[in-house]
Amino acid sequence: MSTPKLVYVTTIRTTPAKLWEALTNPDFIQQYWFGCRHTSTWKEGEAIESRDPDGDLAWQGKILKCVPEQEVVFTFGHIGFGEPPSRVTFKIDLANEGPGLMQLTITHDDFQEVSPVRDRVSNGWPSIIAGIKSLLETGSVEEKAGCPETHATASASH
Repeated sequence: MSTPKLVYVTTIRTTPAKLWEALTNPDFIQQYWFGCRHTSTWKEGEAIESRDPDGDLAWQGKILKCVPEQEVVFTFGHIGFGEPPSRVTFKIDLANEGPGLMQLTITHDDFQEVSPVRDRVSNGWPSIIAGIKSLLETGSVEEKAGCPETHATASASH
């Protein structure tokens, strides 16, 4: 039986280069990802890790695919849950709605059948996506409290 995957699609008024920077630059990421910083060389086979505002490791993974300004795929091994890593894909495409618009598709999949990690991240992705969009379109993002990967309470979903 396949497990549910999380898929989010949004349109952002920006360029591929600026969207790529927002997805891969730790200083940019920290502004919309609840104060967390992701670090990586963004090369296939290399590590990626996320640290919360206190510097504690929240999750880690490995870059599976990286095509600058187009797509990055990585494993997502959440610390402290004892389940195998899931997978995150960021895909950047030109949007059909008009010039100057990019479509960002985020897919989070490869969860185990019963996954507290899936339940937890499903609560965080909408805020992260709204933050990316706001930051790129307006230059600012609403202040976020704490990294949900380490501080939020998981909810049950059936």
